[in-house]
Amino acid sequence: MKPITKLYLKTFLVMGIAYGLSMIGFDLLRGEGFSLSKFLFLTVSFGGTMSLILVSLLRHRLRKMGIQEITDDSLNVFQKKNVQSELKKSELVEKLKADPIFGKMNMMEVENGVLLTTGVSWKSWGEEIKILLKDYKETVFEYQILSSPKLKITLIDYGKNLENINRIESIMTNMA
Repeated sequence: MKPITKLYLKTFLVMGIAYGLSMIGFDLLRGEGFSLSKFLFLTVSFGGTMSLILVSLLRHRLRKMGIQEITDDSLNVFQKKNVQSELKKSELVEKLKADPIFGKMNMMEVENGVLLTTGVSWKSWGEEIKILLKDYKETVFEYQILSSPKLKITLIDYGKNLENINRIESIMTNMA
C-alpha cells in the first residue's frame, strides 16, 4: 500500500472514530441512547471529509516544496537529518538569529547544540527543533537536526517539520 494511501486511511480512522465516539458520548449524556447507524454515519462522513481535506492539503504542500515521490519519511511529522557543515556552533547560532524565520523563534543554547521552539500558528500546534553537534573533524562539523511537533499526537504537519529541516540545512551549507 502506498504511503499516502496509508495516511488517508489512518486519518480517516482516527478522525472518524474519535468524532463518532464523542458524538455518541454526548447523545448518551443527553439520554438519547446509542444508535449504530448514527455512529457509522458520523464516523464515515466526518472521517472521510477530514481525511480528504487534510491529506490532500499535505500532498499539495509537499508537491509545492518540490517533493514528487511521497514516501513514509516525507509524510512523517518527526523529521531527522544529519548535516555536515563548516559552521561552528557559535556561527550557526548567529546565522539562525539572522534568519527571518528562525530569528523569531525561542532559541536556547544547550551544551551540545541549539533548541528552537515555536508557538501555535494556523499551520501547527508548535514545533521543537533540536540541532545537536554529533561529531567534528578539523573544520567539518556534523550536526543532527531533529524537528517535531510539540503536540505529540499530531497526525499531519503539512510538511512544516520537513521544511524546517531543509531550511536549516540550507543555512548550514551555504557559506555566503
